[in-house]
Amino acid sequence: MADRGRGQPRGGRGDRGGFRGGSAFSGPRGGGDFRGGRGGGDFRGGRGGGDFRGGRGGGDFRGGRGGGDFRGGRGGRGGGFGGGKFVGEDEVFKQGATLPAPEKAITELEDKILKEHLGTLAITGRMSKLQVSETKKKEPSSENYFPCRPAFGTNGKEVILWANYFKLNVPANELYQYAIEVKPVKKEGKKAQPRDATGRKLHYIINMALERIGRGVPLVSEFKSQVVSLKPLSLPDDNTVTVKYTIENKDDEYNVKFNGPTFIDMSQLLNYLRTMRDPTGDTSFPKFSTAIDAVSVIVGHSARASAAVASIGGSRYFPLDRDDQKFSLGPTDFNAVIRGYFQSARPATGRLLLNANVAHGVFRFAGRVSDLMKDYDLRDSGSLQNLHKCLSKLRARVTYLAEKGTSGKKGKKTPGVARIGEKVISGLATRFDGSSGEPKPKVPNSGSGPRDVQFYLRAPAPAGLPADAYISVADYFEKRYGKQVDPNLPVVNIGTTTRPVYMPAELVEVIPGQPLRRKTNPAETAQMILSACRSPFANATSLTTIGRMCLRLDANPKLDEFGIAVDKQLLTVKGRELVQPRVMYSGMREAPVNQGSWNMRNVRVVKSGRKITKWSFIHIDPRDEDEVVNVMGKWVAFMQSMGVAIESRSLNAKGINVSTRGQFINNLRQAFQGLKAQNPEFVFVVLPRQDTPIYNVVKTLGDVEFGYPTVCVVRKNLIKNGGSPQYFANVALKVNLKMGGTNHKLGDDVSIIKDGKTMVVGYDVTHPTNLSGNAENLPSLVGLVASIDKDLGQWPASAWAQAGRVEMLDKNLENAFVERLRLWQRHNQNRLPENIIIFRDGVSEGQFEQVLKKELPYMRAACKSTYPANASPKISLVVSVKRHQTRFYPTDKNHMTNSRNITNGTVVDRGVTQAHIWDFFLTAHQALQGNKPPLPGSAQLREPAQPHIRPPPSFSYGCTLANVNFSPSTGTARPAHYTVLLDEIFRSVARADAANALERVTHEMCYMFGRATKAVSICPPAYYADILCTRQRVYMADLFERSDDQSISSGNRDRLMGARIHPKLKDTMYYI
Repeated sequence: MADRGRGQPRGGRGDRGGFRGGSAFSGPRGGGDFRGGRGGGDFRGGRGGGDFRGGRGGGDFRGGRGGGDFRGGRGGRGGGFGGGKFVGEDEVFKQGATLPAPEKAITELEDKILKEHLGTLAITGRMSKLQVSETKKKEPSSENYFPCRPAFGTNGKEVILWANYFKLNVPANELYQYAIEVKPVKKEGKKAQPRDATGRKLHYIINMALERIGRGVPLVSEFKSQVVSLKPLSLPDDNTVTVKYTIENKDDEYNVKFNGPTFIDMSQLLNYLRTMRDPTGDTSFPKFSTAIDAVSVIVGHSARASAAVASIGGSRYFPLDRDDQKFSLGPTDFNAVIRGYFQSARPATGRLLLNANVAHGVFRFAGRVSDLMKDYDLRDSGSLQNLHKCLSKLRARVTYLAEKGTSGKKGKKTPGVARIGEKVISGLATRFDGSSGEPKPKVPNSGSGPRDVQFYLRAPAPAGLPADAYISVADYFEKRYGKQVDPNLPVVNIGTTTRPVYMPAELVEVIPGQPLRRKTNPAETAQMILSACRSPFANATSLTTIGRMCLRLDANPKLDEFGIAVDKQLLTVKGRELVQPRVMYSGMREAPVNQGSWNMRNVRVVKSGRKITKWSFIHIDPRDEDEVVNVMGKWVAFMQSMGVAIESRSLNAKGINVSTRGQFINNLRQAFQGLKAQNPEFVFVVLPRQDTPIYNVVKTLGDVEFGYPTVCVVRKNLIKNGGSPQYFANVALKVNLKMGGTNHKLGDDVSIIKDGKTMVVGYDVTHPTNLSGNAENLPSLVGLVASIDKDLGQWPASAWAQAGRVEMLDKNLENAFVERLRLWQRHNQNRLPENIIIFRDGVSEGQFEQVLKKELPYMRAACKSTYPANASPKISLVVSVKRHQTRFYPTDKNHMTNSRNITNGTVVDRGVTQAHIWDFFLTAHQALQGNKPPLPGSAQLREPAQPHIRPPPSFSYGCTLANVNFSPSTGTARPAHYTVLLDEIFRSVARADAANALERVTHEMCYMFGRATKAVSICPPAYYADILCTRQRVYMADLFERSDDQSISSGNRDRLMGARIHPKLKDTMYYI
């Protein structure tokens, strides 16, 4: 092994080893706002500079929420997934010769349980009324909290569906659960102490401890925090087992303490599932979570214990040994998508189920570094820089050779190999390696080979090697180990930048199963979407074949030990296809709806917003100027034909040109400032390309600093074919919403809302996730929107930042709620709403009680301070969730869409739900489609937004700025899951028909997303709140988009977190 080189020139902070801004491979740092340096200005840039560095985008550039199927993973190397439209697929998935009917006994049990619960509630309700009468005290009734399902829905045409669930057969065993604590044993008199165990190391230590104590006792673990066994464990008196962990000839010891056990009587869970009654009287929710979690641990143990499976988080598993499940994201980035599988035990009426789904993870390639280097041009500095970044921070196995003339250490059978160790790769050898005050390594060029890289070898030197002298890596390995290394491959640094340790590339092997720790770039994102976009047939087939093998659901001795079996057939459940509502435009002109979509041919918006009498446009990095001016005129005329009120002439006939060269942000700020005297009511910005950093600058200046409503368009999309009516209309819908207009409405007013006495609210919290550095110090962002009238066309907003990673909201929620109530009052003849329907987006079941206990009181307090005494509104609170794993697949080609998904408008409230919990799954939309990924830098995919001016020849999936047509490959529709936490409205208004009423309201609102001509996947209040949070992130991109080695001052952090919408945009849909 090469000795450590000494000394290092501090030539600037490197990006993962010396390549930040201007790198070791490319000379000095660049300048300007977008050219690599850290930049400057009021809103300092993130990675590589710029005053407002790019974030997730928002509005026109908005991408998805992240998470879901791409939550990182581990990687291998291999082939692709294929493509084409339904190649080799049947129209519908089949399992066996006949379609199994939904289990009749379960349906009967659901009806029986619901009838019993409603009967009990009726008696309790009468008793409560007597108590209220006696005390004369009016308080919200507790029966409205977690209200029992009033009935199963009946509206719509009944249909049978596949569900991605397997039945779990679980015996009434007694289980013992132990919580595990793993702590390093301190070494007396030693400066260097063992580090806390995480990841693979933690897995290994727990596994060693279980081998010590688990003989003769069936036990399982998720190798992180718990063990589940069939019998009490035989443990030492202190419940602690000491495990030795050896690596790099260094022995560390760890104490593994088993706390507990917690006794789990599975018969209680099984009895609860049969009756939906908890004999202990416990009112917490969810029920029996410890027992259900224990079952998940048992079922997942074998896959998690396998070296051929990478487990991510608590429930995702990816096969590393199947090349047919791998898909490269590019030849020179070491990244791949691997198709894996999710599984989790879930309670349902009368049975325990295993929810299984296809998942996709982003992984690093594994293999010898010398082989991975073959995909790179090792003579090009840019390619070497990319190679350096891709290798940085990868875990690797390193082959340490035995001295020349020996056969390795005792116990090793491989001649010439002393041992195998694990290291984290720093990168390639660079000119910045070494520390000051020590003889520095000699690296003529970053990425140099073993003949050129030299390090200083201090005395005493191994026999035959020079002491206190420089030696090349190649000579060192040849003279000491008799190893001739490849002179054409760059040297790999397995130490650090300050204390490098150089190894030949052929002796370093990247360990499989490492998740990607950074955000994917646009090209990688496009490839991810391509690989994950699969039909219901393909996903159902995978779950019942490769998925079962990956998850170890069959022939599993560990499941046999616990007496658990997993049915081989997917469940079938009953669903209902709701009727599509009628969509109307100005003059009550109807736009026919087909499969949740319609077009705007020969119609005008329902109501124009405030007339835009003064407007201008800014052209960034101008080209084709005359054509842009000409098309802008056509676009304005088109907006007028749609009924959007806008003056024909711009304040600046030729627009305002702004260059990104030099200090771009100052240039753009000056352009905005120059318009201030003219007081523009709208500013259109023509971008040279889709560019998130530029977009963020525009939105921050427009929304926060100047108060100009803005819309961004990409030049090539704007002027394509002299201007596309479809593109014009897409952006015009946003313009009208920003100015307070209503684009369309429903032909039959939404029930309960039609009388103009009901306000609808949506709110969401997004947290800093998948970020490096001090993400725990970043804020969480909150967005709240609310309707202002019965048309549901306008949703003004309030937004703020709060302490990071805190899901429950604080008093800011009360203040924002008051703002929304007052605005409703101003739009409704000084009347406050009698009913308030609230959609809370994105909380898990474990947080439901916190919503009621911590957030609802703030909204009640807002009402108390706003309404007259004894005039409080009725409130219903519904949680809406998209990020779950339930999917439904069609069983009949007569009940599916062109994308081979279930019919949009399908609702499911039986089979996979709990009878007494008021919840349902609704698939209101058509599934995402597309198999032609956008080019790097082009629009990112998101929810369909474009209007159809004419029926397109093929399915068109809306992108952020461009209407990109994709080949009609398809994805699998994800239903939204709605759970009622509080109801004071539907049961009092619709009574026995309350379930149908809520389903109808929710479904019809999905057709009221203002910037689309399609039904969307989740109801607009929740969707708008999500978009609002994303826009908030744009203003704070400096916080959210920092690289690993960047920091930000507390002053800048506080200033960015304090960014507030300009008063001129308050109470508008500026965020759309």
